[in-house]
Amino acid sequence: MLLTRLSPVDTPTQLLPKFIQDLKHLHVLFQQATGELIVTDEHESEPNWNIYFYLGRLVYATGGGHRVRRLARAIRQHSQNVNIQELLENADPTVEAWELKVIEQAIQSNQLTIEQVRAIIQSSIHEVFYSLSEQKQPKSSWKPLETLTFKPIVALPAVQTLDKIVMAQQKWQQAGLSHVQNMIQGFSFDLAPYIANPDQLKVMVDAEAISDKTYHSLKKILNGTNTLWDLSVIMHCSMIAVMRSLLPLVVDGIVAFREISDWTSPSWKVSAYTTQTPRRGLIACIDDSPQVEIEMRRILEPLGYEVLGITEPLQSVSTLLQRKPDLIFLDLIMPNTNGYELCTFLRKTKTFQEIPIVILTGRDGMIDRVRAKMAGSSDFLSKPPDPTKVLQILRRFLQTSDS
Repeated sequence: MLLTRLSPVDTPTQLLPKFIQDLKHLHVLFQQATGELIVTDEHESEPNWNIYFYLGRLVYATGGGHRVRRLARAIRQHSQNVNIQELLENADPTVEAWELKVIEQAIQSNQLTIEQVRAIIQSSIHEVFYSLSEQKQPKSSWKPLETLTFKPIVALPAVQTLDKIVMAQQKWQQAGLSHVQNMIQGFSFDLAPYIANPDQLKVMVDAEAISDKTYHSLKKILNGTNTLWDLSVIMHCSMIAVMRSLLPLVVDGIVAFREISDWTSPSWKVSAYTTQTPRRGLIACIDDSPQVEIEMRRILEPLGYEVLGITEPLQSVSTLLQRKPDLIFLDLIMPNTNGYELCTFLRKTKTFQEIPIVILTGRDGMIDRVRAKMAGSSDFLSKPPDPTKVLQILRRFLQTSDS
């Protein structure tokens, strides 16, 4: 929402949040693509997040548990004269990207200008991206589309948008607020602060630690119905300023946080729109280095594939028999065995005779390629895995479309 600007700072890829890493990998693979990125949290406990691209440009983002609140906040931030409840009464939350339909109606009725709408959409995108970047292990799936169901109003460069989110998080850390996540269980900006110990707050007034005006203001806004995102708009200040003002009260146990539901309109029969994340298949990565598995996940999960990471080669056969992956990436050099021997053994097993096996190695010589072919490998991939070459392998063996 209200994010503080910073000058660009180079951040090593491995230090970026997983969602941002996934999206940057996706941008490399599909630079001119039109489609939808569907993201779920690691526990799949919340509605999906939906991010839309048109010819490689970012045009909208929505989803999660508070999409109505997010729309209302963005409108309130950029236009004070719109009756949000009236707009919501005519909305159909079962329609894809229904918020844009609401916004289009507001344009047609002259309630919002194009400039205001662009600002509203950009605020919504930034909030979605910030929320997703806080997720530890989100799962992403790319859905290619020939066309979108709506006409794009903005077209943002994805990488620059991601860089702004990274800079906002750095500003949060530099403000010394990173420990807040550890203090508050399940912390997110979608939590609503409330006064958990009103007697202690009144003691502060009696001791003149806070003024009567501040006391009444706190009671008014910390009513358990406004999220931290909401407070940022209500108080007309950044999230950093919001948390700095609340932190002493949180430490003293006066203010606590709770989860609250999204807004709905009385006219709605269905309060949320959800989609199921498509899964294209299971790909195994047998490598004693966890870093290789991490890289493979960054490449494959945004495309809709589940990655089965195996770092103990001696346990690989039983695991593979249980899961039956659609494709296997197999490291060449591992403790107690090597890729040639394991590949030969797998090819002698009926279950794996037809499954593509791609040898992974840092050695890419002609002799290595010949030995890999003789062992029964389907292809050969150099390490570290290159996203473009991985995609070529998927196209060849799993009929993954160019889209």
